[in-house]
Amino acid sequence: EVTFPNEEDKYPLFITWNIYSSPAAVTRASQALINGTKDRQNGSSARLRGCIGTFEPKPLKEGLGEYAHIAAFQDHRFSPISLAELPRLECGVSLLTSFEDCEDYLDWDLGTHGIYIHLTPHESGANGSSRRSRTLTATYLPDVAPAQGWSKEEAIESAIRKSGFEGRITQELKETGLKVRRYRSEKLSRNYEDWKHWREEQGRGQ
Repeated sequence: EVTFPNEEDKYPLFITWNIYSSPAAVTRASQALINGTKDRQNGSSARLRGCIGTFEPKPLKEGLGEYAHIAAFQDHRFSPISLAELPRLECGVSLLTSFEDCEDYLDWDLGTHGIYIHLTPHESGANGSSRRSRTLTATYLPDVAPAQGWSKEEAIESAIRKSGFEGRITQELKETGLKVRRYRSEKLSRNYEDWKHWREEQGRGQ
């Protein structure tokens, strides 16, 4: 059984599953991360396989197990992860910290902050009146925008679409209907080989 130094410490957290083109590509990506270099051979062969989390602080032991399972098997964007995919998988754990309200929708730094948007667009009534509709939300972890090559404007507009908004994205919408919270994350990633080595160290074998 895995133990934690402070099992009752609570964090908002997200679990990300990525899958690579081959087990060798996973190894190259891990080595590049250790060396602090870009893996030119592997390039962008990793693709998202599942990502779900919670902004409600959870005890680490409870939250990691719960959301690793949910992200692997219940992310509606993907089919459940299969046993055959394990050698090509990498699992990332992001603990979210340092939440702050942004002064405006661009008051955050690429690669440093994640963004959590709350969008409350106006709806026009039958008599020409305007009212606020229900609030839509979406988030991107700090590493998403740099990985996609997005500017801050592009990341915000993508997050607006991710929230489910289907209308026209105007400057007025971004300035008056949008609230953004920024946050930081502490991220750790491990792959299938890492897990096997840990099992061997624990005397559990394959």
